[in-house]
Amino acid sequence: MKTTGKKSFSIHFWKSISSLIFQILLISLFIQTPASSQIEGRKTIKIPDILGYQTLKCDFHIHTVFSDGEVWPHVRAEEIWLEGLDAFSITDHIEYLPHKSDLQIDFNRSFELAEQRARELDLIIIKGAEITREMPPGHFNSLFLTDVSALDQPEVAQAFEASVQQEAFIFWNHPGWRQPNEVPIWYDEHTQLYQQKIMQGIEVVNYKSYYPLAFQWALEKKLTIICNSDIHSPIQMAYDLAHGEHRPMTLVFSSERSAAGIKAALINRRTVAYFNDLLIGEEKYLKALFEASVTVLNPEITFSQAKWQPLFIKNNSEIPFKLVRLSEPEPPFQSPPELTLEPERTMRFPVEGKTDGLTGDKTLTLKYRVENLLIAPEQGLPVEFKIKAIFE
Repeated sequence: MKTTGKKSFSIHFWKSISSLIFQILLISLFIQTPASSQIEGRKTIKIPDILGYQTLKCDFHIHTVFSDGEVWPHVRAEEIWLEGLDAFSITDHIEYLPHKSDLQIDFNRSFELAEQRARELDLIIIKGAEITREMPPGHFNSLFLTDVSALDQPEVAQAFEASVQQEAFIFWNHPGWRQPNEVPIWYDEHTQLYQQKIMQGIEVVNYKSYYPLAFQWALEKKLTIICNSDIHSPIQMAYDLAHGEHRPMTLVFSSERSAAGIKAALINRRTVAYFNDLLIGEEKYLKALFEASVTVLNPEITFSQAKWQPLFIKNNSEIPFKLVRLSEPEPPFQSPPELTLEPERTMRFPVEGKTDGLTGDKTLTLKYRVENLLIAPEQGLPVEFKIKAIFE
């Protein structure tokens, strides 16, 4: 009986050990494999360069554990790399530090910890911070700082002055935050910051909120259009990256791939907001992006006996373009009332040209509006396709 008991104990013991080892291996695998590895390598964001500039994909509003974020600074560099962006700025709060009892707070430290990983991954990292005050004036990001700690001032005017002395680029964050129905309110304090040329830009999109009124202000007041994630959690907890979602980002049209190039572009308002499938910006940049993305593969169509002929349009970008016809083409032509140019695909659309008694060539002009390229609140980009119609 004693021998049987020992044997039973031994079998049970080794089964327990084997089970424990298996569980440890599973936990180890989970810990060593970041959630973002569900993306197979680095994503390529397929948006073309335009007007002689490089199109850089940027996020200028990111938090870490050094303010109220939930990740270590170097993780932000890894996320940016995996998602295919070019540049980012960690903008931890100056005045709001919920982890200060757990961490020794140094206002420059989050940048320092992320910088090495960013350099290793060939990313542009910009030193920044968030001035965090009650509304008005609210929250503002200062970019291209040399010493973040200088912004730790008792009065908000002193914090802005410290930013100006460092030649920072300053923009208003989430202007609709904590306002009724998220509708931004422009206070006297904002007029003062604007007139003093302290406020140079405004977030038209922050996290998952789009502010049409902020977009209108940006156009009217010549403020730089900014679009950021304001991410606090690990990025995959906010966006389903594996199924095509992406963080909001600012498309910056820069003369070079550098922090200096980005700063010059921001100052000169060469930006577009990229949010979900929306592009939001000035008409000249959206028009250039559309024209660089879309190609008509058969700009000449021959009509003979058949009434309908296919029009082939290729979309080289990752953005689906949703078009609505502005007006019917002149007789004898007809075209679809709506077109959707799916990303990275060639689409085929029917065009009608009645051939009765017609010979020779005729110009066919198709006029549409791109609903998801906003040149003003609720105003899509007008576009035209000119086709040479040949009648036989």
